[in-house]
Amino acid sequence: MNTFDHFIKNGLGIRYYGRFVDDFFLIHENKEFLKSLVPIIREFLKTQLGLTLHPRKIYLQHYSRGFQFLGAVIKPYRITCSRRIKGNFYNAIAKQNRIACAHKPTKQEQAAFLCSMNSYLGFLKHYSAYQFRKHMLIKHLSIWWWNLAYLSGGCSKIVFKQKSVK
Repeated sequence: MNTFDHFIKNGLGIRYYGRFVDDFFLIHENKEFLKSLVPIIREFLKTQLGLTLHPRKIYLQHYSRGFQFLGAVIKPYRITCSRRIKGNFYNAIAKQNRIACAHKPTKQEQAAFLCSMNSYLGFLKHYSAYQFRKHMLIKHLSIWWWNLAYLSGGCSKIVFKQKSVK
C-alpha cells in the first residue's frame, strides 16, 4: 500500500475509494464529512507528494447517481461503460463496415478488424455490458464480417472461421 492509499484508508478512515495514477474517488454516506476532507487531502497532497488538488475537479453527489471514472460509470452493484466508450465502439464498427463495403478486405485489414473488435469486447466484458455488446454486433456489424467470423465466449470475442481443406 502506498503513502496516499495508507493516508486515505487509515488516516481518514475511508473504506470505499479507488485510485488510478493521479485520479481518485472517495465514497462515504456523509456529504459534510467528505466536504471536511477536502482541505485535509489538499494539504496532504501538497506537503507529502508535492501535488495540487484541481479546484474544479471536485464533485460531490449522491452515490446512487453514480459517477464517471476512467471511462466507466460506477453505481452501486454495477459498473457500466460511459457514453464515450459506447460511441467509440460504434465508430469502430462503422469504420470496419466501410472497409468491407468498399472492397474485399486484405489479410492485414482482416487482422486489424479482429484486433479492433476484440480490443473493445475485451474492455467491455469488465462492465455490465453483455446486452450492449450483443446488440451492437448483431445490429450494426456488416454481414460480410459475419461470413468470415463468429462470436465466441459469451459475446466476448470474435474468432475467424476455419476454412475447410478439400
